[in-house]
Amino acid sequence: MTGTALVTGAASGIGKAAALALKSAGWEVIGTSRTPETVGADLAGTRFLRLDLMDENSIAALLGQVGTVDVLVNSAGASLMSAVEETPVAKIRGLFELIVFGNVRLMQGVLPGMRAAGRGLIINIGSYAEVTPVPCSSIYAGAKAALHVLSAGLRQEVRPFGVKIVTVAPTFIKTPIVQERFCAENSAYAGMIQKAGAVRDKNIDSGSSPDIVARQILKIVRAKNPASFYPVGKNARLFPVMQRILPERVREAVIRRHYHL
Repeated sequence: MTGTALVTGAASGIGKAAALALKSAGWEVIGTSRTPETVGADLAGTRFLRLDLMDENSIAALLGQVGTVDVLVNSAGASLMSAVEETPVAKIRGLFELIVFGNVRLMQGVLPGMRAAGRGLIINIGSYAEVTPVPCSSIYAGAKAALHVLSAGLRQEVRPFGVKIVTVAPTFIKTPIVQERFCAENSAYAGMIQKAGAVRDKNIDSGSSPDIVARQILKIVRAKNPASFYPVGKNARLFPVMQRILPERVREAVIRRHYHL
């Protein structure tokens, strides 16, 4: 089966890899970017529309342009590394607006058409961090976890209408995702943020290609009954196993050691 796929954040990273893979598989792809005029030549021929997930009017305008879609891939996002104590609530709210509320508005916008058609698929790009949170990524992990749990509940709500909801949770993927680092002046957490950030940067630099996520997305699109959750990338299946079998204090010790904390 092919049809129309809407892919957010399709100008780079996971979104771009997904858009290219779906297009190669015969799908009509609509990509989004905050700056569609800068899209690379390798995406020539793909319809690109402007989208700012933090702007309700931008989301409404996009939904008015695309009409009914068969697949929605929510890939656009950003990352934040900071200490919860010192991070302004406005900055926390902004990340949740992007990762949670922006994606919710998009899902609310496409679901009526999917229900009417009796079919549809929404794939939300999560993160391994929602399964195994690490210090100084607590806010990002919290936003991704919120989207994951919301998706799991929504999956049950829309199941009677033939619509499927799936979360794909990559580990470290080598992408140009916006990775903001916030550290307050005279921060008590400056050393921790620096150490954790250095390890994260190294993990991303040696991370998996976005293509591995795109291949998983293609498998999900082709599956008759996809599962609700797919970990993807290096050691992807290790994190859920650690969560199940290791005592909490051991898991925390492993994380602290990995991040030199």
